Amino acid sequence: MNRRILLIVALALPILVLGVDAFMHHLQRANGEAVTLPIEGFDPRDLLSGHYLQYRVDYGVENGCDGYIGAASVCLRPTRGIYPRGDLPADCGLFIQGHCDDHGIFLADIERFYIPEEYAQSLEDKVRDHQGELALSVDRQGNAAIRDLLIDGKPWKEVAQTSH
Repeated sequence: MNRRILLIVALALPILVLGVDAFMHHLQRANGEAVTLPIEGFDPRDLLSGHYLQYRVDYGVENGCDGYIGAASVCLRPTRGIYPRGDLPADCGLFIQGHCDDHGIFLADIERFYIPEEYAQSLEDKVRDHQGELALSVDRQGNAAIRDLLIDGKPWKEVAQTSH
């Protein structure tokens, strides 16, 4: 009987963990502060991952990471700037956590958006023409989650369906 209980727990535990993780992501998207940032990018294709837009997010910071490499945060309000983790100004009311890479670019793990293959080319063209924005949800700990990809202020699905 103990083996049967262990088997049930071993099968149920991963499902429970995935369910809790999905619920936490849902809560973050639903309860975080809405932020919209412009993007520009390109559409690489990955045989394992499928079609996705890869882009750079424009945080509105001129000097980027300014030579810093490592864990960092970008303050979005009241004054925009990138700071090493732990060095945010006391008056920073909204920030996103991430890291500065060795090219001086701030990354927050929101730089990919997966899309169906049939819409890849048209969305890629629109993002390259600086028509794309990310609708984000940012929680108090600086975690950013993508709510939607916007093209000229409209959800990507609406734009993609009208252009097909």
